[in-house]
Amino acid sequence: MSLVLLKKKISEVISLNKEDHELIETYFKPLKVEKNIRLIEPGTPVRLAYFINSGYIRYYKYLESGEELIIHLYAANNFATSLNSFFSNLPSCEVMQTLTECELLTITKDDLEKLYSTNQKWQYFGRKLMEGFLIEKEQRIIDQISLSGQEKYLKLFKTNPDIIQNVQVKYLASFLGLQPESLSRIKKHIN
Repeated sequence: MSLVLLKKKISEVISLNKEDHELIETYFKPLKVEKNIRLIEPGTPVRLAYFINSGYIRYYKYLESGEELIIHLYAANNFATSLNSFFSNLPSCEVMQTLTECELLTITKDDLEKLYSTNQKWQYFGRKLMEGFLIEKEQRIIDQISLSGQEKYLKLFKTNPDIIQNVQVKYLASFLGLQPESLSRIKKHIN
């Protein structure tokens, strides 16, 4: 499995030399996963972080009603894990499941710590990655409370058209905080 996409993503933040390429090849392990496989189970500590080479993943939580609430939808060229469980070693309360066949690159927390300890630029990369996650989460919260359903859909369409085209309406609707019927009406109105 190719490391090209991962190396490109990392090199957007830090410059990579030959040693860095070797570190990436050492610490990131390929994993090919079929559709509908759970990568994270509730009640289990998360041991891996994932980089998505190809495919789509949903990250969700079961509500008391038994309903699923989509927290995040991931596409290729993104990192994905339960940050809380991965870094705290506490059991996850969420589920992460493949929506399609996925080609992933995995790294353990121990290997990530080893990578960070090699030099300061890897620590800088980790910090910038976490800043990106925090900014994205904050913006999502703001969007959920301040945008209409149509505005949320249009924003997702603009920023992640591949997710709109490849993820089922019921998952898109949950992610946007809408009922599937409402999302269908919005899509019909826009088209």
